[in-house]
Amino acid sequence: MKHLPLLLALAGLSAAAQAADYSLQAGKDYYQFSRTPQGAGIGLTLDYIDHKDHGSAGGAGLEFALPLGRLTLAGGGKLMALDPDSGSGTAALLGGRASFELAPKISLYGQAYYAPSSFSSGSVDKVSDVGAGVRWNVFGPLAVDAGYRYFDISRSEDSRSRKLADGWYLGAGLVF
Repeated sequence: MKHLPLLLALAGLSAAAQAADYSLQAGKDYYQFSRTPQGAGIGLTLDYIDHKDHGSAGGAGLEFALPLGRLTLAGGGKLMALDPDSGSGTAALLGGRASFELAPKISLYGQAYYAPSSFSSGSVDKVSDVGAGVRWNVFGPLAVDAGYRYFDISRSEDSRSRKLADGWYLGAGLVF
């Protein structure tokens, strides 16, 4: 049991060295940055979203991905620091993502993460993070994508609930 922290640290280092997709997307009132691991096994995820009027949220997580031919499925969790203009908090979101290769350079992707009140701090009732889109690997490591993102922080007092994203986005990324 005393070696558990060392094993977790080594798993984190190997996850950080794994190939990943780094993307920056912009919607009407928000922008987002993400790091999504590529390939099989344990991977480190990073996620940040900022709404021009309602605040931001960001965090990191671990997931386990399993490629099944043209389909890749991944499940895991992420710890998010919530900093909307209605008061800060934290949430541990559980969920997953899927990616399906339509053609050699075109893929569909989607993700869904959720935290109930028992996985959230303070007055946060639930956090929902859902997104889907299409990605085109233009050439080499460069990719462009378009999709829809919904990120909602629900609180026990409705006037303090905030949607950090609820709309279409365009983005660009690099895959290493």
